[in-house]
Amino acid sequence: MASEDPCFIGSKTTVRGQVSGKQDLVVQGRIEGHVSLDSQLTVEEAATVEADVEVAVATVRGEVRGPIVAARSMVLEATAKVAGKLRAPSIVIEDGARFSGEIEMDVELPADVTAETP
Repeated sequence: MASEDPCFIGSKTTVRGQVSGKQDLVVQGRIEGHVSLDSQLTVEEAATVEADVEVAVATVRGEVRGPIVAARSMVLEATAKVAGKLRAPSIVIEDGARFSGEIEMDVELPADVTAETP
């Protein structure tokens, strides 16, 4: 995560297009488009993100529609509402969070664990 103070998108602000950077980003408003960060994205409880998201770390308290790829970890807190594919080596979904979609975790399974096919 970046050592600088985070950048904020305020509660009355909508950003359409591409957001990219190396600084932590806290969304209190709305983003539509694409988010690409080398650091942490935090989606606050009243925020909405309708975007393809690629970040190092994702913390979701609000609403996200679209795929989220986190290089290190992802947390959907109890107030989160997420629809889309999640991909990260570590994913936590807290009790109360609402999620619809797929989860893909980039982890190696022990040799004796195999996927069952229907």
